[in-house]
Amino acid sequence: MKRRLLVLVLAVLLLITVQVSADTVKTIRVTGTATVSVGADRAVISVGVRNTAPVAAEASAKNAETVEALKAALTEAGIQESDITTSYYYVNPVYDYSSTGTETLTGYQVCHTLSVMVRKLERTGDLIDLALSSGANTCDGVTFESSQAAAAYDQAVIQALKEGRRKAELIALGNGKILGELLGIEENYGSYGSVAFTKSAVASDMARGTDIAPESLDFSATVTMTFAFQ
Repeated sequence: MKRRLLVLVLAVLLLITVQVSADTVKTIRVTGTATVSVGADRAVISVGVRNTAPVAAEASAKNAETVEALKAALTEAGIQESDITTSYYYVNPVYDYSSTGTETLTGYQVCHTLSVMVRKLERTGDLIDLALSSGANTCDGVTFESSQAAAAYDQAVIQALKEGRRKAELIALGNGKILGELLGIEENYGSYGSVAFTKSAVASDMARGTDIAPESLDFSATVTMTFAFQ
């Protein structure tokens, strides 16, 4: 009985010792941030056809005919069918509120918006002009992308980790301490860069053509790191 009691007391004392040791570990918590920039090598243009007619079926049929002509013009220009996808489609009733003060149904509006992947960046402006001359009457903008996005973000993470360690070492040194082991890492924030132009920025001047000038894309990463120090 006494032996069992002694073993229990020793176990409790050991637990207390371990807890006190854990509680006395001093830590440094820092944030590392880095950004890597790469050039865009492809673009997605958003163009569409919007029209109205007294009857929904008529509006839809007219829209479908124009969209098919638009797709044909784009594929003939070298765009793969798989790179032309529907991003938005709607059929909405159109009401007139001005004449009687009550809503009067005057027709239906149909809008079909296409996302067109442009894999040769220098063709972006010409393809916008082609779309607008082939039946498109809306252009919601251009978004630039990079095939190196994943690699650029990975590099940003690596640089953020290095920046976090550098800051931790600096803090420890400034306080006359020695940086210890890494206790934990959290990825707080990441952003895949893109440059988007609104329709006003890509409005076509048919006399001279649309000029699109992409900027570099920024990929950012932020990590929080916790180090022990002594």
